[in-house]
Amino acid sequence: MIEKLRVLVVDEEEPMTKVVGLALGFEGWEVESVALGGEALAAVERFAPHAILLDIMLPDANGVDVARTLRESGVTTPILFLTGRDSLDDRMAAYAAGGDDYVTKPFGLEELIARLREVFRRGGLLESSVVIGELVLDLETREAWRDGEAFFPSAREFDALLARAA
Repeated sequence: MIEKLRVLVVDEEEPMTKVVGLALGFEGWEVESVALGGEALAAVERFAPHAILLDIMLPDANGVDVARTLRESGVTTPILFLTGRDSLDDRMAAYAAGGDDYVTKPFGLEELIARLREVFRRGGLLESSVVIGELVLDLETREAWRDGEAFFPSAREFDALLARAA
């Protein structure tokens, strides 16, 4: 298991990148932000992110072109477009350039985090459940099962059970 998941945010909107950085930090993930598309490749090489959040409208480049350049350079890191552009043509161009997901602004932080979790789970970087003997804890729903019987611990009880697994 990876010690800390890393997310690169490529967007020039500093208030948005700060809020996203704080939210992802609360998840225990490490975040680095760059404002220019031209900085993205160097940041990927230096930071080695597990996911990239990429805006289409950057001051120096089109994010679709940045994604295409990353893919042509051999970068396989999942790319989630995070942009105010919501036309079908923009979405199709983003996917054609190698994008893995597309979230439009304004967005809910909960949805963004859920989409990143799913990307991490698909990549085997994030577990969706923890097994402690005959007890199974679902990290997403915070439900638990013992001997096949579901029960719903309080938040404090769930956290205590999870701490016991660590």
